[in-house]
Amino acid sequence: MKNPFWFNIIQQWKLMGKGDYGVTFPFLMGALAYKSTEETDISSVFQSIINEPVDGFYSEVRWCENIDEPVISIVKLENITKVAIKAGFSARGADTTSLAFTEDLMSFFHLDCKTADECLSKLIFYTGKFVSNGQYSNQLNRKKFEREFAPFSADDIQFIEDVRALTDET
Repeated sequence: MKNPFWFNIIQQWKLMGKGDYGVTFPFLMGALAYKSTEETDISSVFQSIINEPVDGFYSEVRWCENIDEPVISIVKLENITKVAIKAGFSARGADTTSLAFTEDLMSFFHLDCKTADECLSKLIFYTGKFVSNGQYSNQLNRKKFEREFAPFSADDIQFIEDVRALTDET
């Protein structure tokens, strides 16, 4: 079965050595918008992740200390017990987790949310702030020595195109 583009973007990010865990939500939304001529709705993407998981995997939202941002990663379902999951969603009619939120992400120091629904709402709002301004890529501002969201770099575009080609050929 062909994996969806959103799954491949998240999975390939780590496999290609671009990051330790996964991608930020603005990056994922920008990559999906770049691939499509249609407007990409943040809520719809989350619903696809929740309701159309890839067999044997779940999507995990955690806090990435390296960039001080929430990121989404793809994890084998068999490894879910090895992570401190605090809340999550299952696909309609399924009893396995399809989207999970880690304890560190939900803590007071990060998203400060108590339920999966609250986390999801906060992530949608947070993502929208950057996506609406075309800021998809978390990059180091070399003048301020701080990380910030900016338009895609040439390297980001190449990664998206490589993953698109991989998705189209499978």
